[in-house]
Amino acid sequence: MKTQLYGTLLASLMASTAFAAEVDGYLYTTLNGESTNQVISFERYDDGTLGAQVAYLTDSQGGANRAVGGGAAGDFDSQGAVQIVGDYLLAVNAGGNTISVFGIDRSNGALAHVENVASGGTRPVSIAYHATTPGSDEYWVVVGNQWNNPNVQKGGESEGPIEVYPNAAFHAEGGGHEAVLDDRNIQLFSFNAATGALTSVRTLATYPGTNGGPTTVEFNRDGSKVAVATWGIAHFGTQTPTHQKPSRIYVYDFDTASGDVANERFFEEAGIAGSIGFSWDVHSDSIFVSNFNLAGDKRDNSLTVLVDDGVTVAKSANFGTGEGADIDEACWTLINPDGTKLYVSSFGSNLISEFNVNAHGVVSTVGDGAETAYALRMEGTPPGGYQGHVHHARRRVHVCAGRVPDVHTVQLRYL
Repeated sequence: MKTQLYGTLLASLMASTAFAAEVDGYLYTTLNGESTNQVISFERYDDGTLGAQVAYLTDSQGGANRAVGGGAAGDFDSQGAVQIVGDYLLAVNAGGNTISVFGIDRSNGALAHVENVASGGTRPVSIAYHATTPGSDEYWVVVGNQWNNPNVQKGGESEGPIEVYPNAAFHAEGGGHEAVLDDRNIQLFSFNAATGALTSVRTLATYPGTNGGPTTVEFNRDGSKVAVATWGIAHFGTQTPTHQKPSRIYVYDFDTASGDVANERFFEEAGIAGSIGFSWDVHSDSIFVSNFNLAGDKRDNSLTVLVDDGVTVAKSANFGTGEGADIDEACWTLINPDGTKLYVSSFGSNLISEFNVNAHGVVSTVGDGAETAYALRMEGTPPGGYQGHVHHARRRVHVCAGRVPDVHTVQLRYL
């Protein structure tokens, strides 16, 4: 199944490379399948097309499990599952509860497995990093351990009876969702980019199930802040998500000398759940957040723009993606290197929406239409649910697509 999937992916992403002069880089993603996880590398040509692929085993389990979650087939979501730090690649193994470290040969893109390190929690899904001091080989690494993604499905007219996962007791008042679990956390590591040594330091924060576990962790531009998006409790497979509980976007002050966090604050809004990918603005304290599970009166919040002033995290703007009030399920974000373009990738409709960003972190739509400009998946892409993550490489945006029962969190990084 995965071989067929990646054949389809390559057919969508690769134009003929017969006229490409040479490989100018490499693109990496992970499969996150039901058995041993794999990192996949692709040759990248100077025109943005992709070439040969190579698979590297992580020697730890992926996180997919099609036997759970009803119609969702075990689906869970995140952003930032793969990061490149110096000459090393770090990847989460969501089912093995480990982080894999690979050395990178930059002359040919080849990977060499160095070690697996316990993630410090259950279901690691996102990695963030920042140098302890400018130019240093020493880095702080923060890993988001999601634990699980409890959800509610169906229940509306002609949708079938309501379904709750993992069970009714979890969702009941006073039930398991109110517990704060040690394994649902963000965990701090130190990383030496000269040797590839990844060392667990301590747990920075833990989270209640009501607002869900981490989906994305990311430092701001200077490492003085770290933000965490959480899942909430999503209610999907319905036009009327009445049983959702809101996601949160937490922000912490981060001390690059000690690795300590302080001054926790967060944003949440009723009717907005399933906050997955986000990106910090490259010039300001704005945070651009994608949200896939929206109440009927919040369909214009597929993208929320938040501003952190050090005291509160407040919403400054919100936008829809796709067509009007459709349910396109915005899930992942990317801001280009100079901070002028923001891309939002939607799971449900398999489209990428484009936004402009000014020097102050203010977002505006692209084009003259009622909605911002967007691009649909290529004609001929097989039907069904796909999820993707966009990555900007030499003015190209690459989208990694995975059939939901097989690939649940796929991320791209490139040399």
